[in-house]
Amino acid sequence: MESPAWMFTKALSHRQKVMRLYKRCLRFCEDWYGGDALEVRYQMVIMRARFDAHRDEQDSRKAQLLLADGFKQLWSKRHPQPSRFQFDLGGSAYDQDQLESRDTVLDMNYSFPEREQFPYYFNKRELRKKELLDHWAKIEKAWDDELSSIQTTLPEEKSTATTDKASAK
Repeated sequence: MESPAWMFTKALSHRQKVMRLYKRCLRFCEDWYGGDALEVRYQMVIMRARFDAHRDEQDSRKAQLLLADGFKQLWSKRHPQPSRFQFDLGGSAYDQDQLESRDTVLDMNYSFPEREQFPYYFNKRELRKKELLDHWAKIEKAWDDELSSIQTTLPEEKSTATTDKASAK
């Protein structure tokens, strides 16, 4: 799916446009011939040959026309139900945020009698959680020390050699 116009930060070069068209064509090959891996690969090789036939095109007008024709063919031969990645727009897991991490689910969903059935696992788990918190506390302390040293130390002045050259002129 094309991104909205407001997401673009710079203009794309012709090469980038051709590469994006090529990648979309390969995805469409997967859509149309997805059941047979050999057929998919064969169609991808044919698609690569079509792109390589015009690889060294010197005339920019003809190259632009070829690119526009490629997009037209891609649009006219699109699959009625294209495959989508699960977290993409229209995918099976789109907009399904994980409200709780797996760790909090384990903490909340097990009652005390259930925890007594697996004492080794839950004791080891609590120990590892404590070790992780201690480790992050050390890292945060190191960051705080570094920030405080940066904020209290004044930047060093330029070396005297550069000031001597400036005064000599």
